[in-house]
This record gives sequence, structure tokens and C-alpha cells, in this order.
Amino acid sequence: MKRENKIVILANGLFPTARQGLDLLKAAELLICCDGAADKLVGFGMSPHVIIGDMDSVSDEVREQYASVMIHSNEQESNDLTKAVHYCIEKGYPSVTILGATGMREDHTLGNISLMVEYLPHIDVRIISDYGMFSRVRSGEHEQSYAGQKISIFSIDNSTRVTSTGLQYPLNDLQLSNWYRATLNEATADSFILHFESDLPLIVYRAW
Repeated sequence: MKRENKIVILANGLFPTARQGLDLLKAAELLICCDGAADKLVGFGMSPHVIIGDMDSVSDEVREQYASVMIHSNEQESNDLTKAVHYCIEKGYPSVTILGATGMREDHTLGNISLMVEYLPHIDVRIISDYGMFSRVRSGEHEQSYAGQKISIFSIDNSTRVTSTGLQYPLNDLQLSNWYRATLNEATADSFILHFESDLPLIVYRAW
């Protein structure tokens, strides 16, 4: 694991239970909790290095125990996860892994995934759940995979057209006019490539 990927944000969605997320959680050199996620982490037997948010869902016990590492923000133009990402940007970290960004509420899940494109060019972000990983993809880059891995591709820009190599169902100048347009594909080898023209990256989901 690259050193920069040991910076982890734990959002207040579903707490990780699969090996991939738990390994990252335990290996984190800097572990930032979004508000009430601190209670889940403490209940798991670990301690946060930083707690960020408006503190409307953190318990009084955790609030008192970890007062020295709390960053209180009532700013309502962004959610607690975005506040945590901005904290990492301000610190100059090149990348961060986000856990707990999915589940619990579907609206939060969709919002957290779509916000990934907003963090460029300041920081590289990936979201990991018990079932797979969301990451941002740039045109022409080899994306690590394995034969048979389930792949879905999403674009915030619905005018983006994409062509692929290394996928079971090739995309040939396909316009991503809706989020379903390039879902439920599979990798055919240990990498795939997406070619597209857009100011925004694509978001790719890889199932474990």
C-alpha cells in the first residue's frame, strides 16, 4: 500500500466489515472521523486522530473524551465528509481513502459519490465499501483490474463519450447520457483503458 493511502476518512455511513476496509482502517496513519462516525470507531475499539463536523450526532461521552481533536464547523454549504476532505487538502495530502461513505441513506451515498469529481485537482480520492471501490479515472490510463471483475462507469457530464479497451462489452464512442449507460460490464484482463474527452474525470466502480 502506498504511504499516501494511509490517510483515511471514516464517514458516518455503514461501518466497514469486509477485510479490505478493515485493513485500511487498522493501517491508517491519520484517521479522520466525520462527526458521529467517531462513536462507531470508538465502539470498534479504535481512537480517532481528528473529528470534523457540526457535532450534531457525536455522543456526549465521545465529545468529552476526544475534545482535544475535534474541529467544530457549523458551515452548512457542505457536508461533513466534504469538510474532512477539505481538511486533507489544506494539509497538502495528495490522496485519501474514504470508508463509510455508502449505505444508511441512499441520498447521502449518491451525494458522496458525485462529490468525488469536485475534489480535483486538489486531491485524489477513492471510496471503499464492503462490496467494492469507487475511484476517478482519467482518459488513456491503464486501470488495474482482473479478468471477470465487475466494472461500472459513471459520468457527471452527460455529454461525455467513451471508448474502451479491455472490457467484455466494448464501449465505442458511447455517450454517457445517463448513469446506467455503462454499468454492469466486466474486465477481460489485468487492466482496462477508457478514452474520453471531458474536463471532468469518470467515476469507475470495481466490485471486489
